[in-house]
Amino acid sequence: MFKNKIVLLILVVAIVGILFYSLQGSEDYIATISEKRNEYAQTLANDKDSPIANLSNFTGFKYFEPNVEYRIEAEFKGTADSGESMILMTDSTQSEIKKAGEATFLLGGENYTVSLFDEGDIYLLPFRDMTSGKETYGGGRYINIPKDKLVGDKIEIDFNNAHNFYCAYNESYICPVPPKENLIKAEIKVGEKVYK
Repeated sequence: MFKNKIVLLILVVAIVGILFYSLQGSEDYIATISEKRNEYAQTLANDKDSPIANLSNFTGFKYFEPNVEYRIEAEFKGTADSGESMILMTDSTQSEIKKAGEATFLLGGENYTVSLFDEGDIYLLPFRDMTSGKETYGGGRYINIPKDKLVGDKIEIDFNNAHNFYCAYNESYICPVPPKENLIKAEIKVGEKVYK
């Protein structure tokens, strides 16, 4: 009887400890996302070409609540041909951009393969999802993925870091149109929302 109580006590302490550390990790993650969002706001506020500089109706960036489940490890397959490919822009022109490769991941029980583009220090993931045109900008959003998030054939994609293209705030900006393979047929309710 006494032995059973000790085992039960140890089990309860272990469960409480696991919950405490998992919640602590979650709080740290939310704090990191919040810090990144503040840095983004500061960068845009100080950028001489900022799309929000002259907006009278801009009251700040709007975001979904952070959700660590949308920080995804994807399989990355680099593009053998490192030449330039073309991406459609919002003014109906095409622009050259280097395709870095494809990332494949599981989201909501479905497999998706999206194209990533090489932008020097980062990979660019332009995408649309089932919130586009509703809670988020109709033209899609993007994620800048630091190249150190690629380790071997795995890359971390964190949809909590999704932002609107500049043309979401100011139509005079020309932005890329996410390619058709980057349409994710799921509601990605993390990252930036439409601002108005």
